[in-house]
Amino acid sequence: MTKRYVRLALVLAGAIVLYTVDLGRAPIYLHEAEVLFALHAQSIATTLHDTNGRLLPLYFQMPQIGANVWFHPMIVYAMVPFLAVLPLSEFAIRLPSVFVGLVDITLVYFIAARLFRSERWALLAAALLVLTPSHFIHSRVAMDYLYPVPFVLGWLLGLQLFLARRDRRLLFVATSCLGVGFYSYIASVGMMPLYLLMTFAVVWLEGDTSFRSSAVAIAGFTWPLVLLIWIVFHPAFVAQTAARYQVGQSAPPGHAAGAPLSVVLEDLRNVARFSPVTGRISLYWYFFDPSYLFVTGGYANAVNSVRHVGVFPAPFAVLLPVGLVALLAVPGAIVDRLVVAGFATAPLVACLVVPEPYAIDRELALLPFGVLAAVAGARFLQGTRRRVWRAAAVVLLAAVPAHFAFFLYDYYRDYPPHAAFWFNWNRRGAMETLLALDDRQRAPAIYISTHHVTYIDAYWRLYLIKHKREELLRRTIYFDSDGFDVSAVPPGALLLTGIDDTSLNPAIETGRLRRVTAIAEPGNPPSFFILEAAGARAGSAASVPAS
Repeated sequence: MTKRYVRLALVLAGAIVLYTVDLGRAPIYLHEAEVLFALHAQSIATTLHDTNGRLLPLYFQMPQIGANVWFHPMIVYAMVPFLAVLPLSEFAIRLPSVFVGLVDITLVYFIAARLFRSERWALLAAALLVLTPSHFIHSRVAMDYLYPVPFVLGWLLGLQLFLARRDRRLLFVATSCLGVGFYSYIASVGMMPLYLLMTFAVVWLEGDTSFRSSAVAIAGFTWPLVLLIWIVFHPAFVAQTAARYQVGQSAPPGHAAGAPLSVVLEDLRNVARFSPVTGRISLYWYFFDPSYLFVTGGYANAVNSVRHVGVFPAPFAVLLPVGLVALLAVPGAIVDRLVVAGFATAPLVACLVVPEPYAIDRELALLPFGVLAAVAGARFLQGTRRRVWRAAAVVLLAAVPAHFAFFLYDYYRDYPPHAAFWFNWNRRGAMETLLALDDRQRAPAIYISTHHVTYIDAYWRLYLIKHKREELLRRTIYFDSDGFDVSAVPPGALLLTGIDDTSLNPAIETGRLRRVTAIAEPGNPPSFFILEAAGARAGSAASVPAS
C-alpha cells in the first residue's frame, strides 16, 4: 500500500513541476476573465464583499463585461484562500487551477484502479491525464472551465464505491458531488442533472430499484441547491442570465396566448425544420472530429488551444476508439458503459446553448472519460495474443510523452506571441512601466485611454494591488481620446494609449505630448505607448527604457 501511494506521489510531483513552470508568464499575459475573477477573490479575501459590494454572493456579476453577465462562484472562492496567504500575482491567481488539475489526476488514478483492478493501469491513467494537452492548458489559466471536472470524477468514484459496498452513504456522497459541482461552471447547470439521471440508470440496472436509494441520490444532489434561495433576493440574475444565453428566444410565434391549435402545430413543425435545431445536431458531431481531437485541438480560440496539437495526444487516435469498443464489449460491466456514456454526452450542453464548434473549454469533462477509454484500449491491445498488437500498444504509449514534449516546445516558444492578441496584449508591461515612471518622478495625473481598450480599468486596479500602489487611483483619469482636450492635461502627466489610438497624433506632432516609451510584444509590433505631457521637469520619464 505504501509503495502504491509513493508511485502516485511521484506522478503528482511530476505534474506539479510541469504545471507550475513559469506559471505567471505562460500563458503570456492575464486574460480579462482571470483579472475579473482575481479582483473579486481579492476583495472577498480582504473584505468578505465582492467588487460590487455584495456580502459573500452566490454568483458574481461582471458589469465590466455586461449588465447581464454573472459567473458561477466556485473559481472565485477557490482563489480566496490562496490570495489570503500569498501576495497577489499572476502565479497566485493561476495556482488554484493547478490544484484542480492535480485533484483530477488523483481521482482518475483511484477510478482507474477500481475500473481496471490494477495499479499499473491506474498509474497509466494518471500519467496520461497529466500529458493530455487540453488538461495542461486549462490547469494553467484562472478560468472556470476545468472546475466541474473534479466533481464529475468525485461522483464517478463515489458511484463505484457504492456499487462495490452497497452503502447508501456513498451514494449520497456521489450525488452530493454533483450538487456542489452545480456551482462550478455554467454548463454544470445542464450536465450535473444529466449525471444524476445516469446515476438512477446505473443503480436500477444493478438491480437496486428501491425507493430509498433513489431518495438518497436525490437528497445528495439537492441539499447543495438550497443555496439557490439567494436568487429570491436577486431575481434579476435569472432573467439576465437567460437573456445572455438567448434562452427562450427560439419559441415559435404561434405560441401566443389564444393562437388556434392549427397555428401552434404548424409553428412546431417549422421549429422542427428550423436550421438551429439541425445545426445543433451537426455541432455535436463536430466535437468528435478526429482532426479536432487528435491534431489541432480546435481553432476558434487560442486561449484554449495552441492549434498545433489535439485535445488529446495524437496516439489516442488509435487507443481511444479501441478502448471505447473494448469497454462496450465487456459483458455486464455497467461502469465500463458509464465511461462510454460520459464520453459521448460531454458535448451535449455545449451544443444546446452556444453554437461554437470545437470549443473544448465547454466540454472538459470529456478529458478524463477519454483518458480512461484510452487506457482500456492500451490494456486490450496488450492482452491480445498477436505480438504485433502488443508491440503497437507499447509504441503508442511511448509516443505520448514524445508528443507532449513537442507540445511543450510549441507552448513555450511559438504559442506566446501567437496568443498575445487573445490575452489582450502586454497590459502587464504597460501597467508596470507606468508604475516605474511614476516611481522615478511623481506624475500629477495618470491618464489611461479606454479607446478600443476593454477592461483596462480592471487591469490597472489589479496591478496597483499587486504592487501596493492603490493610492494611485486618486490620480488616475480614464479618457476616450476621441474629442479629448489635450490642453487640460497638466505638464508631466503620463498617458497610456493603445497602438491603434491615432487621435492624439496631432498633439504629438505639435509637441504638446511626446512619446516616452513603447510597450514591446514578442514577435509583434508594440501594443501600447506611454506619452508625457510637455513641460515636465528634467530627469523625468524620458530616461525609462521601453518595456
